[in-house]
Amino acid sequence: MTRKDGSYQGIQEMKSTVRATLAVAMLLVSLCARAEGSVTLYGVLDVGVDWENKAATAPGQTAASGSAVRMTSISAALPSRWGLRGKEELGGGFNAIFELENGFAPNTGGLQQGNRLFGRSAWVGLETPYGTFRAGRQINMTYIALLRSTVIGPALYSLASLDPYLPSARSDNALSYLAEFRHFVLGGTYSSGRDAAVATGSAAVNGGAAYNPGATNCPGNVAGSPTSCRQITALAGYWGPQFGLQFVYDDLRGGPGLLPGSVSFDPSMPLLLANSHQKTTRYMVSGYVQLAAVALRGGMIHRKTTTATDYQTNIFYGGASYMPAPDIELAGEVSRITTTDQKNANMYVMRATYLLSKRTSVYTMLGFMQNNSRASYSVGAGYFTVAGAKQTGVLLGLQEKF
Repeated sequence: MTRKDGSYQGIQEMKSTVRATLAVAMLLVSLCARAEGSVTLYGVLDVGVDWENKAATAPGQTAASGSAVRMTSISAALPSRWGLRGKEELGGGFNAIFELENGFAPNTGGLQQGNRLFGRSAWVGLETPYGTFRAGRQINMTYIALLRSTVIGPALYSLASLDPYLPSARSDNALSYLAEFRHFVLGGTYSSGRDAAVATGSAAVNGGAAYNPGATNCPGNVAGSPTSCRQITALAGYWGPQFGLQFVYDDLRGGPGLLPGSVSFDPSMPLLLANSHQKTTRYMVSGYVQLAAVALRGGMIHRKTTTATDYQTNIFYGGASYMPAPDIELAGEVSRITTTDQKNANMYVMRATYLLSKRTSVYTMLGFMQNNSRASYSVGAGYFTVAGAKQTGVLLGLQEKF
């Protein structure tokens, strides 16, 4: 017997959407051969096996559950994804461009970024001699700057363990501009509604929002309130071949939630942002130096969340990578977080990568999180530990790019 209720209709609509999207994807792939590479299918498959001691099953535990062995789902060395990227020459130095990028969990095949089909990016744009313009869901200037200032990147053991917003710094309903003139760079994004995905949860917890950086319960555009769920990011800097320096401003606003009685929340932690006056602002200064086979990168990120009271954090990070041979890369990074309520911690990460080919690599990572008595940051981003834990993590992974 078939149910004719809302849930059934929702499932049918989802199936129709998936079928239509897959049909479009197949058509775009078939165009690759006809359009002389104007449409490119690309991706990363990256999965690892992670061991961590002093693991907890949920936040707030007072005693650890023991050690844990898990296959990675969010990220190992890099998040797994596939995408379609296109470019068409229009003449006069102008090009039409687009990108559709899907993030998925390699251990289950499930969708990431709030269960979205193209949750990593979905935009169309125009390249011009005066800069690049894009419209749609896209990464913002915080993410772009981070890629140039950390040697570890968005790995399981990384700055994501201290601030989960950083590897998820992207916005819905966004317009962007990025230009580089003789190595001087200027860019910005404006989102009229930073997140259009629902994070369902118990009404008694977080105003009905389940903690999920990929879906923060902040609706897209709110009628009558142009600043609700608005996000603005800006970047200015110098990207030279040997060294670079950059400054980033990132301001995201709260607003009414998508669920009855719910509100939006800060993607860096479950702090409610109940209206457009409540916000989180980040200031980042970071840079890099390239010395032959050695790369030095680092920076500082100050975050201030303004609600009924102010909550502030500071993250300091620095690292180096070295290639002793063309097929071997060694990297290490040290970071520290300090907060208003003294939840402070130090994190140490090392990674060794062996390139089996240009596209395939194997690697191992070692992470150590040193929490003080108030802090409970897990060495593995997205996992949990207990307050005061001195936690170790070991990761073995395999990566394939195409």
